Parts: sequence; C-alpha cells; structure tokens
Amino acid sequence: MKHKALYITLFVLTVMLLVFPAVQQHAQLFEFKPLHGVSETVARPELTAKSFMSGAYQKQEDQYLSENIGFRELFVRCYNQLTWSLFRKSQNKTIYVSNDNWIFNDFMIKHHNHQFVYDYGSSNEEVVKKMEASAVMLYQLQEVLKDYGISLFVCLTPGKDLVMEEYIPERHDYERPPGVFAIEYFPPIFDSLGINYLNLSDYYLQMKDNVSYPLYLKSSFHWSTLSACYTADTLVRYMEALSGLNLHNPTFSEPYLAETRVPDADLEEVMNLLWPIETSMNYYTNVGIDDDTTAVKPKWLIVGDSYFWEWQYNLPFDKMFDSHHYWYYNSTIFNDPMHNKVGEVDILRELLSTDIVMLIYSPCNLYDLNRQFLTNALFNLYFENGVIDKKIEKIKQDIRNTPDWYASIEQKALANGQDVDAALEDNAKYMLYGTPGNYFDEFKQAQKPTCRNSHVARILNEVSDPQREMYRTQIINNQEWLNSIKGKAQAANISLEEAIERDIDWLLKEKGQ
Repeated sequence: MKHKALYITLFVLTVMLLVFPAVQQHAQLFEFKPLHGVSETVARPELTAKSFMSGAYQKQEDQYLSENIGFRELFVRCYNQLTWSLFRKSQNKTIYVSNDNWIFNDFMIKHHNHQFVYDYGSSNEEVVKKMEASAVMLYQLQEVLKDYGISLFVCLTPGKDLVMEEYIPERHDYERPPGVFAIEYFPPIFDSLGINYLNLSDYYLQMKDNVSYPLYLKSSFHWSTLSACYTADTLVRYMEALSGLNLHNPTFSEPYLAETRVPDADLEEVMNLLWPIETSMNYYTNVGIDDDTTAVKPKWLIVGDSYFWEWQYNLPFDKMFDSHHYWYYNSTIFNDPMHNKVGEVDILRELLSTDIVMLIYSPCNLYDLNRQFLTNALFNLYFENGVIDKKIEKIKQDIRNTPDWYASIEQKALANGQDVDAALEDNAKYMLYGTPGNYFDEFKQAQKPTCRNSHVARILNEVSDPQREMYRTQIINNQEWLNSIKGKAQAANISLEEAIERDIDWLLKEKGQ
C-alpha cells in the first residue's frame, strides 16, 4: 500500500508538471514579475505540409514553446539562483561579478580593456578618423547655432569601469591591441577647436575619494541616484554660464536611507535571480526647485544615451524648462507630445526653436558622437532637400557602376529579404551621412560655411513671433486639436509641422493679423 501511495503521488506530480505549465500559458492564473533584459518576441509558426516535412515547423514551435511556456519566469529565476548560489555563475553571459560582488557588463569590460573601439570600426585609425570628422561637424553646428542665439554643448558622463576600475574582473583573452579611448581623445580636440563641453567623467574621478556618498553602486550600470541628482546642479550652473540665462536651480532635501531602487540595481536586475545578491540600503534625496521669480524657462533639446534617464526620473525638468525633448540615441523621442521618432521631426524647426542643445554620451558610446545627428542637422541648415536627394542618387549610381559593390549589396539584400532598391538607398544614405566630407567640401575643415538653407530665415521669423508661438502651444496642449491636424497632415502627405503652420496661418488670417 505504501508503494501504491508513492506511485500515485509521483503520478499526480508528474501530471501536474506536464499540465500546469500549459494551463498557466493559456489561462495566466498566476502573475509573475517579468524577466529583465533584451529578448526577441517569437511568433507561433503556421503549420503547413511544407514546413512540417522540412522540419522548420517543429524547430520554430520548439522555440515558441520555450519562450512562452507557463511559469517560465519562475523556472528561469530558480535555475539562475541555483547556479549563482552554488557556483557564483551568472546565466546572463554579458554579466561579470567580482569577488566583492561588484557587477559589470561586457560593454564595461571591453571598454576598460581598450577594446570597445573595434565595435565602431575595423581599425583604430578608421575610428579616429570618424571621431575627428565628428568633432569638425560639432564645431560647425555649435558656431552656426550660436549665430541664432542657440547654445550647444557636449556632456561627457562618467563610466563605472573608469570610476570603479579597481573592482573590475580581469580579462586577458583579447586578440587585438588596445585601441584609443574616446573619453581621452575628445577633450584635447574640443579644447583646440573651442567646443563647449562639460567633463563629468573627470569630475567624478576627482570626487571619488572626497565624497561621503557612493558615486556608483555595486549593482548599477549608471551613476547612483544621489550622485546624479547632485551632479544636475553642476549641469544647470554650467548651462547658465554658457547661455547667459538665469535658470531655476534644483534644491535637495537631506539625504535619507532607503531600500535600493531599481535604477540603482539595473545590472543585477538582468541576472534575473530570486532574491538580491546583497540586501542593501542606499542614500536618496527629494529634489525641488528654487523660488527665483526672475528665472526663465528655456527650451532644451537633449540628444544622447541612457545616462540622461537618471536625471529624467528624479529632476523636475517640467518645472525648470519650457520643454525638454529627449532624443534617445537620436532615434526614439521622449517628452514630446507630437513625435515618437526622430524621423518624424522637422529637424530644422526643432533646432531653430530651441534655446539649448545638449549631446550627452558615456565613454562607451562616445566613439560615435555623430550618430547622424550632426550630419542631419548641418545638412538641413546648409542645403535644400533637393541637394541631398541628388547626392544620394549620385551615390546610388556609383554603386550600380561598381559591379563588386553592387553585387555585395544585392546578395545581402536577398539574404535579408530586403528589396534591392531599398538596400541601395540605405547604403547610399549610410555613405553620405557617415562620411559627408567625402561628398561636400563644407565638411572638410573646422570652419563655418556661409551656405544656408533658404528656409532658415522663414522658420526663424515664425518661431520668434509670439502670436504664432501662442497658437502652437495651444495646439500641442490640446490633444483633440493636435489629432485633427495629424489627420490633415496625413491626408495632404505633408509633415505635422507644416500642417500646424498652415492651421496657424489660417487662424492669423481669420483674425486679420
């Protein structure tokens, strides 16, 4: 009887292990904390005779089930916790943990070992050439915008691998020689060209042994919340000195201890464990703004990487600035009710209607300071659209006239399921926006060209008209009105900005202005 009871128990447990995950997958009876990190959505494959006979269906179905099985979050965390507790091994292959439980990712390790340069080019010399071209374009953009009363600067943020380098796990398995450090390359170039920049990387190294609060936490990728908040005061004061504007300054409460929050544990989060490696407390502060009645609220454009997020989360920028549009990696837009993607924006109007432009990059991302933002900005300031379109067509024709080049693009396009003409367009744009100095003399030297897009003067007049700006603000803040104009823009196949200006023109005409 004892054996029979045991067999029944084992049978029931086996059935539960087989059935419950399927029930959870479809019914979602229990809610689990989502897994952290980058993952690709796997679509359920369609069953066809061809896919079944070839084995493709079975392979895709297996991938789908492994990514969507019920209790997957719990299973993954249990397994990760087991391997960590027994062997101090992270299942996330991008994570490295020191003996003191300082966590770093592969980006930091590669950067610390002077290897990150090879993510941006095949050789050290190639990347240095790109960085030099970026510095030239940055100087030109700074000087052009200065003519219109717009301040531009670069914010060089620190990096955990530089500030806390004594805790980095050593690696010696790199085959390539050490490459250039962008964070060391750019400051002398900026100084020689007179480019505005705030070097918070050096600032953190100087502060490291002279502050009573942590600049980085063991579990974080970015600067600690408290140090980021305090550094924002330095940022605002720098912006005041650069622009000549009196801005609202942040104020801080006394630091207080609290349980470490997710932004300060973002690296540990992607290890997907059941419980923290260390139970820790961290210092935080409540941020406000001063009551200076003479302070102004300028428009601020931010282009850069994820180091801005800590400021975004903790600083009351909506009370300090009229707007603070954040172009994340010059791709996705935040804090802008009108746009989600940079490709939707009239960059000429965006630049000319702002007061301060900040490029913010950490040492790992500084190698590609351009990210096509500088090129695109200068193209729009210098040339009419037709000039760029003709140059792209010329590059496409050059590709067609070069058999090996064309064949390479055609082969890659077919392998990726992409239209060959679309691939040609992409490659031509990549060449033009990546190396504009090869196609325009204006980009070859660190001097300000005199050529200007004819639309610059018109846009400057529009953005400086208080009546037009009043209507524009009303439109942006009225979602129903804005949606109506979006519909007009789609119907007329014009940009949203152009549609808004047409509505404003009609309003002014109706009022006889």
